[in-house]
Amino acid sequence: MASLNGVKIVLTRDIRSSEHDRLLIEEKGGISIAAPMIQIESGDMTLTEDKVLQLKEADWIIFTSKHGVYYFFKLLEDAGLKRLAAAKKIAAVGSKTADAIKAEGMQVNYIPPLFSAASFKKDFTESVKGPVLFPQGDLSRGEIAKFLSGNGHECISWTVYKNTVPEITAEQLKELAEGDVITFFSPSAAERFILAADPQLLSNVRQGLIKIASVGPTTSDALREMALPVHIEPSEYTMEAMIEEIAIYLK
Repeated sequence: MASLNGVKIVLTRDIRSSEHDRLLIEEKGGISIAAPMIQIESGDMTLTEDKVLQLKEADWIIFTSKHGVYYFFKLLEDAGLKRLAAAKKIAAVGSKTADAIKAEGMQVNYIPPLFSAASFKKDFTESVKGPVLFPQGDLSRGEIAKFLSGNGHECISWTVYKNTVPEITAEQLKELAEGDVITFFSPSAAERFILAADPQLLSNVRQGLIKIASVGPTTSDALREMALPVHIEPSEYTMEAMIEEIAIYLK
């Protein structure tokens, strides 16, 4: 495995996720810079009788992030209804999402082979028989749900967590500008970065003086829509894979 050799990596994820990322970076000899662009909090959803009925009637539950897993099962546990999920088929986009589901004591029935929503669309459609439930965040683009709906499947979305905007200090922005690579795990973090960055920082990124690492196609597409380049994109939706790709790219 390649070493990071002092490479400065900017972490734009929420604080809780970034702590795990920091340890991985330091283990490989890199330096982490915390500059959270989003903050994850519980959504305002309550389990009404209608929602419980939706859960009971769902054939599949599809998770696209570990945040969705955490806040979905917290919602069920608080209501004493976690048992209802155990009878469902469960799909996960990404190995970390799958790990989070297994940590809840649930079985994962499907993981797309290429760790992407695009692969999910291609390989999963024929397995869907009944209503599909999507626990997600308030800024989710809902690509899989749109695809399945367009193919005649009933899709139900639950907003179980929300993204809020943390304060970004002048000191954080200064440290961010000193990074070698900026990592992005969501379009919302990229959007916040565009709003927070000064013209010089954006110019440095667009010139390739600072590299951008994106977790996958959805985030990469959002970055390119904002006229930001994507230099590094791992084939697997994990920080471990991203770090390895960064080390190889900058070797």
